[in-house]
Amino acid sequence: MKRDVLKLLERKDKWYLGGGNRLLWTPPFPNYLDFPGAWDFVSYFDLRIEPGYTLSVINNGTPLDFSCADRLWNPAVLRSVFNSDGLELVEEKAVMKDDFLGSKFTLKNTSDRILELDTVLWTAQPCSDNESESDTEIASIIKNGIAFKKRLCKPRRRAYPAYVALVMEGLESYNISFSERTGNLPNFRLTPFYEKLSDRGLLKEVKSDGINREGLLYIGLHRRIRLEPGAHIQFSCGLAAAPTLEEASSISSKSLETDIAKASRDSWEEYFNTLPYFWIDEPFLQKYYYYRWFGLRLFTTSVEESYMHYPAVAEGLDYFRAFITYSAQCHILETRWAPSPEIAHGSLMNFIQNQREDGSFAGHIYINQLQENGFYHADWGRALLELQKNHPDPAFLKRIYEPMKKYLEYFENVRDREDSGLYDVVDQYETGQEYMSRYTSVDPMADRYGWINNIRLKGVDATVYIYNVKKMLAWIADSLGLKEESLHFQESAEKTKEAVLKLMWDSEEMLFSDVNPTNWKPTGIKAAVCFYPYMTDIVDESHLEGLKRHLLNPEEFWTEYPVPATSVDDTLFSPWAEWKSKRHNCPWNGRVWPMTNSHIADVLGLCARRFEDNLLKEKTVELILKFIRMMYYEGDLARPNCFEHYNPFNGKASTYRGVDDYQHSWVIDLLFRYLAGIELSQDSLIIDPFPFGIDFEIENLIIKGKELSVKFLNGVLQASYSGKTTRAGKGERLELII
Repeated sequence: MKRDVLKLLERKDKWYLGGGNRLLWTPPFPNYLDFPGAWDFVSYFDLRIEPGYTLSVINNGTPLDFSCADRLWNPAVLRSVFNSDGLELVEEKAVMKDDFLGSKFTLKNTSDRILELDTVLWTAQPCSDNESESDTEIASIIKNGIAFKKRLCKPRRRAYPAYVALVMEGLESYNISFSERTGNLPNFRLTPFYEKLSDRGLLKEVKSDGINREGLLYIGLHRRIRLEPGAHIQFSCGLAAAPTLEEASSISSKSLETDIAKASRDSWEEYFNTLPYFWIDEPFLQKYYYYRWFGLRLFTTSVEESYMHYPAVAEGLDYFRAFITYSAQCHILETRWAPSPEIAHGSLMNFIQNQREDGSFAGHIYINQLQENGFYHADWGRALLELQKNHPDPAFLKRIYEPMKKYLEYFENVRDREDSGLYDVVDQYETGQEYMSRYTSVDPMADRYGWINNIRLKGVDATVYIYNVKKMLAWIADSLGLKEESLHFQESAEKTKEAVLKLMWDSEEMLFSDVNPTNWKPTGIKAAVCFYPYMTDIVDESHLEGLKRHLLNPEEFWTEYPVPATSVDDTLFSPWAEWKSKRHNCPWNGRVWPMTNSHIADVLGLCARRFEDNLLKEKTVELILKFIRMMYYEGDLARPNCFEHYNPFNGKASTYRGVDDYQHSWVIDLLFRYLAGIELSQDSLIIDPFPFGIDFEIENLIIKGKELSVKFLNGVLQASYSGKTTRAGKGERLELII
């Protein structure tokens, strides 16, 4: 079955556009949405082409001032309607999958007179001699426009080159003028073109040099339009970006030959139609399912270039537009439900391809650099084992086995020099969870250090993640017939399990916590990571009382919008994103992070299943419903979001950050595993929905290369796998052999 997802996600307050590759238009704080074009910066990977472009319309030498009358967005197209005296301009803007940011303009004469108009598509690109700043060089005049070379810069990173082609359908004249800096605004009166435009068009000249390189390079493309009363005309414009002049020119030329808006809609519809169809009889969950798939494609990069070798998902927009280890685990869990494991595989393979000599992975992979000193802990083991249940691939396992052994060796050699079975956190950033009492409990200055590895803490999260890596390696080794190696990893995992139970578990408080390696005592700091062992077989039924006592306590973690990353009764707790009286960008001392909620939903759900605990099942449902409802602006069904963190008492998002659609959690995985109740093992499939009381239907879900469909209507469950249909009575579960 097909679903009109573009219509489902349609709204008036959004502007993010992307095609699933290098180019993206997601300015976090746009200033120029009410102007034709895309003057706010364009992202080339995480680097900025700034500004983009705008379209000016001139009548008898006077630029027309447009007002924006309406705007409508869907993942494929941002449609804006602009009005001026006697003229309507409709723009359909889109980012194509081949890295073209284009605008399809419809210009209509709403007056009773003939209009002779000049239209100029233009930009003003900064130039600089300073090698740490962006620069612009003219490349050449190309078909339909002008291509130029950009030196794209970011602090503490080497510059990266890109070619940009600015093109306009029906081009008649052009002008390139170099100028000292002035206000770099989409205001035609500030440009040299304001004076250089005549009834013969723009002066066809190129002046791109001066006595120095400091200034603005104005690039303008012109065409003249004559409109009878009531008549209209359509034409397309835009820019392409690519590593070479030839590619940028080719992309732009081909794009002008297509209907930009239609091509973008077709591309997004094709994407959504290949995904598992999931009808959910609850509007907030229904919309969010497809909204998360939108975010995953929005931040996908699918090129083999520089340090990026495999298709994968970046963590977010602008400076988060990089492959980041901490979020890669999320992307594996999410995209394992896609029909192909390509993105899930790439989420690990990019880090393996760039693995350091000591076996660790870089925290960030940028297009032009690997992060030199950054590192993030990540739950690779659990994510990869879950992926194999959906898409078993012995060749992939064989490919990752030795690199993941090397990754584990790094932890054994560097992060556990005492051979304790517990693993070090050495700065507040590498957990992805900075500004918490976890760190200041072992060093009062921990919140002042940068990425300098200046503290030591045996971390619950770090240790659980490595425990899962050991379990994964034991399983892979066994599947490869390496029995001795499998036994070695099993024994190593058992050692870590015993250390966690002996050193991290406080039997009186009934809580796991980090360990201070100076005295080998639990720190006692109550953070959400203290529940991470419950995602594993480290715990048994005797630990459930502690889970319920702390996690389900409103005075600790079960707030109106659960779950804060730090307990409410922590001395440094703040629901306002404040750390020591100052609002911070990424504080974890009391905010609700989707990343945390994804983990805790699994804590509850996995324990509910394993120990057949009905209370934990009910709390899993409650958390997932509150979690997803929280990620809508002020409860508005029309406006889903995913910011970095939220207030635990009123659910308000960190809108001040400007970082929406942040791919730093998993939601799709929770819906399949708990709403639909799909529990996969290596040879069986159990369907046992949690008590949401919500009807649903699933089609086109690929498990082990075969299609699974599921219906849950009025409490009755039916599933079809590989052509065989099975039904269960009301309240019963299904178990299939796969």
